[in-house]
Amino acid sequence: MQAPEQLRTELERYHALRQHADPAFRARLHALQAFQARRLQHTHAALVADPQYRDATGLFLDDIYGGIDLMPMAREIERALPLAMRLLPDSVLRTSATALEIMVLLQSVDEALCELYFEKHGHAELQLDYYIAAVRELGRFDERRRVLALVRELGHGLDKYVRSRVIFATFRLASKPAHKYGLGALYDFLDRGFRVMRPLGSTHELFDGMARDEEAVLDRLQAGVADPFLLEGKTL
Repeated sequence: MQAPEQLRTELERYHALRQHADPAFRARLHALQAFQARRLQHTHAALVADPQYRDATGLFLDDIYGGIDLMPMAREIERALPLAMRLLPDSVLRTSATALEIMVLLQSVDEALCELYFEKHGHAELQLDYYIAAVRELGRFDERRRVLALVRELGHGLDKYVRSRVIFATFRLASKPAHKYGLGALYDFLDRGFRVMRPLGSTHELFDGMARDEEAVLDRLQAGVADPFLLEGKTL
């Protein structure tokens, strides 16, 4: 699938999510995602604490994996995708499409988990034992592993950017026209990602490592391990 088609497909999936039409459900979803973000901070605590990787892991955990509000960017892409195709390098659009697929797929799984946890089981508050049981009951591990495969793909896509002076120069030149013609949110999101990744020299090793750690979590969840997140003695 070409990048523009993939972007349109993911936007359609994003707009179909329940959160857009149900404010009460959206509030519960945000609480769930904040809970999950704290778990991710624990799992990747060493990287979060490392000054070399702090900004990059923040991008991954907060913007890509953490459930940010995509609506402003989605509206921009829908309105100005033909213009974006002319302004931004194709490699940048492909990387954008991969990031968007990760975020939309995560939102879809999170919505299903939110419905199961708060509505089917009627839990009023987030508790780790209940949360683990709900994740196992929901399943959808193939989709979670698909996310991690895409994370690796994203790391390799970003590597092409940080190593290419041509892509870097082309992207930088697009800043003013992108903001002028209504692509500011998309451009700023990409720019932040590229800025925090560029000093690393190589991003795929970081993303591969984070994906590997998350795969280990999924393995423990599916195996029924009592403490799959290795959080004994810690609170979220």
